[in-house]
Amino acid sequence: MKKVIQQVFAHPAIIQKPPVLVDIGASGALPDQWKWIAAHSICIAFDADTRDFSISDSVDRDYKRLFSINRLVANKSSTEINFYLTKSPHCSSSLHPDNKAIAPWAFRDLFEIEKIIKMPAVDLQSAIALCGVDYIDWYKTDSQGTDLRIFNALPEEVSSRTIVAEFEPGIIDAYRGEDKLHQLMAHMDTKPFWVTNMLVKGSQRIDREDYEDLNGLQQKRLNFFLKTAPGWCEITYLNNFESANLGLREYLLGWVFSSIKGEHGFARRLARMGAAKFQDPLFDKLKALSLKNLSHGYLKLASLAGSRAIKMVFKK
Repeated sequence: MKKVIQQVFAHPAIIQKPPVLVDIGASGALPDQWKWIAAHSICIAFDADTRDFSISDSVDRDYKRLFSINRLVANKSSTEINFYLTKSPHCSSSLHPDNKAIAPWAFRDLFEIEKIIKMPAVDLQSAIALCGVDYIDWYKTDSQGTDLRIFNALPEEVSSRTIVAEFEPGIIDAYRGEDKLHQLMAHMDTKPFWVTNMLVKGSQRIDREDYEDLNGLQQKRLNFFLKTAPGWCEITYLNNFESANLGLREYLLGWVFSSIKGEHGFARRLARMGAAKFQDPLFDKLKALSLKNLSHGYLKLASLAGSRAIKMVFKK
């Protein structure tokens, strides 16, 4: 398998135009799944510490090139917008927390506003242009309420050619005017994508008065004895490859990304279509490998979460 993957990334179509991976809200480590393609890819990672606008360009030991951009990403560039710093840094957002709506939930205190600051913002297309690229192959964002509007602000020729799109929209009202899961799914239904994965997360529904009636140990262990209700969702889309504008490069990357996601049936379809469309013998190898993955039960193994499943799929 590893040998075939190397052949894909040694293909002239990939070498001439390396994969571009975008991570908005890249606090901490970059996605584990990118480790399989990092050495061949350009990664553009954003964080919202915008005291100084800077672009760090490095030939990282893991990535072909790694751009770290010190700027808040929004659907349009602005010299100054409000940014709400909350008790939990992971809940800070350019949207005002909806504290009234979040009041009946156990994690309400995380959204308490501690400070409002003014900061500049940049739109995604302008930002990646500064890195010398005008396309995105794998889009991942956790922007606290603005995932859809950022993606939707991309030019149609960019968004429609994106192969993987990952979002983290809300289900309940956590921010005023946020992009919700139902809005995201309705919008993406009109685009050339299909859902490959959904992971629903949440909090416990309990009023502050009832919460304070619990003792300290009960409060700390609330998630163990009180049901967690859906609050937000990590949702991943794959391009459906129904557009005639997608070329040999996109089909090769589509096969790799689909295989990483454990979608070996879809990966085999792409290899079969690629073989017929481009007459490149590499697709015959990909087609055979996808069939092997299916026949050996890798599809079931790949449904397991995390890098363990990926290692099983990509083992020698």
